[in-house]
Amino acid sequence: MTRSPPKRIGKYSIVRQLGDGATSRVYLGMRDDSLNIVAVKKFNKVFQSDVHKNMFLTEVDLGKKMQHKNIVHVMEAHLTEQTGAYLVMEFAKGVSLDQHDNSEKLLPIKIVLSIIEQIANALRYAAGLGIVHRDVKPANIILMPDGTAKLTDFGCAVPTQEPGSAVAGSLAYMSPEQLEGQPLDQRADIYSLGAVMYRLVTGKNTFEADNQFDARIAILNFPIVPVETYRRNFPGALSAVIERAMKKSPDERYANWDEFIHDFGQAAHAIRMSDDDADLQRGFSMSTQSAMSYRRVEDDQYSRSVFSRSVLSNPSGS
Repeated sequence: MTRSPPKRIGKYSIVRQLGDGATSRVYLGMRDDSLNIVAVKKFNKVFQSDVHKNMFLTEVDLGKKMQHKNIVHVMEAHLTEQTGAYLVMEFAKGVSLDQHDNSEKLLPIKIVLSIIEQIANALRYAAGLGIVHRDVKPANIILMPDGTAKLTDFGCAVPTQEPGSAVAGSLAYMSPEQLEGQPLDQRADIYSLGAVMYRLVTGKNTFEADNQFDARIAILNFPIVPVETYRRNFPGALSAVIERAMKKSPDERYANWDEFIHDFGQAAHAIRMSDDDADLQRGFSMSTQSAMSYRRVEDDQYSRSVFSRSVLSNPSGS
């Protein structure tokens, strides 16, 4: 049963619900005195333990501290509201990327490249402040109509080299060291952004699992399913970036965001400059992709054959 949104939260009139998470709901709100449109994140009453309150305070503190064009800004927060704690954020009027993380609604590759580039820079900025996000996933990235990508929800964030008071994050995008509750640094977020990129170009998780137990085993022990399993002829340089970002051992990944951004930038530039259509087989099943590839090879061979016959039959070109 869907609950109706509240009519008011604090000094904000609620227009409609924007999202619904495990611990909170996000609403579109309007401030009474200024009529400013904002996003109001209200925490469910069941999540009012000390652990969750500390996570809430972390999100508020970090959200106010960070000023970056690709990070949603936190404006204010209230812990003592009778109906539950809430915080107020800028309203990023866009689409969260969980709307484009399945094989039927994949974004064009060049849009994905732009998103990853922007979020990598936002996470490099956060790392410079000693912050590990811990919950980088499509649902926490908003794509604006002008192409700007914004990272949100720092509720799971921790200072660098700290594990946090509890293991938190989203399993499909969680690094092995995060899953095991170890101290974290920017390499954990690099892993997560690699998993996000994988999901946005394949519509699949990086592992095949029927339940959370099998998923944990896969994350800790098994290599990711190659991107080419779902997209034939995928640009090899970009696939290599994803694979290195998602190595099981942090020491085998990119050491920092500068390294990641350098290699990613080179792979992205090659795709942008290429005449090949990297989206030609996007969203099709592997059997359909195989048929398309076979037909394309036949067409190329036919074109070369016609060209050869034409030149040989008229060597003067007249």
